[in-house]
Amino acid sequence: MRNLIQRNTPEIADRFVLRDLEPANGKNTYAVFCENGKIVICGDCKISQAMGYYAYLKQFCGVNLSHCGNRTLNVTEAPLFVGRLEKVIPQKRRVYMNYCTLGYSFAFWQWEDWEREIDFMAMNGVNMPLSVVGSEAVWYYTMRDLGYSETGALSYLSGPGFWPWQLMTNLCGYFSLMDVRYIERRVELGKKILARETELGMTPIQQGFAGSVPRNIVKVFKGVRLRMIPSWCNFPVTYQLDPTDPVFKRVGTALLEKQRQLFGAFHYYACDPFHENEPGVKTKDYLRQVGRAIDDMYRSFDPDSVWVMQSWSLREKIVKAVPKERLLILDIDASKCRETENFWGYDFVLGNLHNFGDRNTLHGSIDALAENPFARLNAENCVGTGLFMEGVFQNPLYYDLAFQMLTEPAAVDLDAWLADYARRRYGSDEACLTEAMRLLRASCYSPACTGRETGSVICARPATELRHTAPNDHRELRYDNKLLLQAAQKLLQAERAETDGFVFDACDLVRQALSNHASVLYDRAMEGFRTRNVNLFERSSNAFLRLCDELDVLLQTRPELTLQKHLEEAGAAALNEKEKENFELNLLTQLTLWGPVNNTVNYDYAWKEWGGLIATYYSKRWQSFFEKLALEFPRRRRFSTTTKKQHCERNIYNGNAFYKKYAEFERNWLRTADPAPPSEDDTLELARHLLEKYSSAIEKDANPNSIERVDDNEKE
Repeated sequence: MRNLIQRNTPEIADRFVLRDLEPANGKNTYAVFCENGKIVICGDCKISQAMGYYAYLKQFCGVNLSHCGNRTLNVTEAPLFVGRLEKVIPQKRRVYMNYCTLGYSFAFWQWEDWEREIDFMAMNGVNMPLSVVGSEAVWYYTMRDLGYSETGALSYLSGPGFWPWQLMTNLCGYFSLMDVRYIERRVELGKKILARETELGMTPIQQGFAGSVPRNIVKVFKGVRLRMIPSWCNFPVTYQLDPTDPVFKRVGTALLEKQRQLFGAFHYYACDPFHENEPGVKTKDYLRQVGRAIDDMYRSFDPDSVWVMQSWSLREKIVKAVPKERLLILDIDASKCRETENFWGYDFVLGNLHNFGDRNTLHGSIDALAENPFARLNAENCVGTGLFMEGVFQNPLYYDLAFQMLTEPAAVDLDAWLADYARRRYGSDEACLTEAMRLLRASCYSPACTGRETGSVICARPATELRHTAPNDHRELRYDNKLLLQAAQKLLQAERAETDGFVFDACDLVRQALSNHASVLYDRAMEGFRTRNVNLFERSSNAFLRLCDELDVLLQTRPELTLQKHLEEAGAAALNEKEKENFELNLLTQLTLWGPVNNTVNYDYAWKEWGGLIATYYSKRWQSFFEKLALEFPRRRRFSTTTKKQHCERNIYNGNAFYKKYAEFERNWLRTADPAPPSEDDTLELARHLLEKYSSAIEKDANPNSIERVDDNEKE
């Protein structure tokens, strides 16, 4: 804990004294007070002390630590105070990370990133992180032990951008690994992560085994019962060892033992049999046998083991085959507890999913967060809380509150919290900043903004009838964009806000307001096309493309919001030029086609409004689309891009000749993408300019489905 303080606030590290504190009726607790000119931090464990340390920094040093701006602390003074900060944490387990988080946000992280993240977790009270970095090595070395060649083992392992989905048994060998040295580096990184987590008193959740194996394992184990798992999202079929076959236990135990040799064993093992697929055997007792077999494997390997299971593909008969003390259920979106009588008495963690694909839409009900669902549920077997967002690089306000609610005993006063957040986030107590936060609560963070996010029309694959940008989103804007515009205006009125978080938010709020306006422009352009109103179509489509260009310029001023910066990070994770190209393709494919490349249904799932990505990809698609529509004006037939088959209410990727041409552009872009580097332009100056330019037009925006004239300032 002393090292954590030194890493984060070196200039005041000597001002703190650490002391032990007894748990409060078995619950984690901390207390902070001043004594003899020092700040005394007491806690029953290191995580509790870390929470006390961060609580002091937030309240008396006005800090905000975030994934989006304010990435590091800059504290040079440690003021003394009168009184005592203390807290008892009712949540025993505070779990963090979805498998997808590792793919969308952390795939290419180095130790410096993880070191900062682990400190961040500790300060926010996380004590059970998903810890599967290096699991590629577990598989690689186990396969080598089973007789696979180096190439054979590597080719089975998906690249960093997709490895988490292989752990979830959805796919295998996608943009597979090429260099054993990368495996060795992952072992080194995984060891560092686990050492730091356990040093701070965290309980890592490690990877278990659900049976997914290479098809040719039948050559290693003759006569083994191997089931073909139907294609997931058009990916090639995968294969699963039948958990009731003795070979399942042999392979699973070999993997667990290899994991122990490389990283140690920490008793909690995650796996989900039949994740997003159906069991192949339909007999009455089969699922019970599966539950017993997997539990027996874990118990034989580690008598203190606990199976960690997501609620996403949970099956009652599997659950009830496992003793209650040997299972922990993660209700990742807090929905299944209501359907299962709180999981029939099994321990579970109440989760918050919030985000899909790390899409950077401003979204989420902070009122629902502040009400504290954990306290309202009041179930004895609900042992904690969890954050399972698919990505973390968006919605800094929402996540600041979400992390706090991991350890809160009751509801919080949201008005007071927002005022405090503005002070911490921006380093200023100006009234305009608090008002900006109030307007965010009334708009993008209102109670209406629950469930699916509003998709970005800019990032959508163009269509004459557009209903979704990606699976699990929708087009409906569930708030008045004028309120978000006013929030951005209030924010930019501040005269004393100078933090990096302020600059990030100025960019982000303007980005979202303009993105929402782009949806209106699309509707106007399409109305012009349907009614053969050439003037309306041309003015609206040109305004749409101009907005895309200007938005790209704004986003280029924030490196973390640029494609080039993320490509650089992906390349830096590789150890040779061939692997560098592979990792860059991992990233580019995940952002766009997702996969499989030639027949994807998940295209644009992980869309991002990023500088360089808009200019070289999204805007190019829209430009060719509008050009095509312009050519169709003189023709009598009604032109539509709608494909006969639909998937998730979206057009099939190669569903007609129109989209086959798009596919050619998209696949070519994967090989040739060359986005510009971040610019040195002034973010605030550009944000103010765009806000002034578009404010009149946004004020005139009505319901996105209605049609209004294009404002004069959009003709520039």
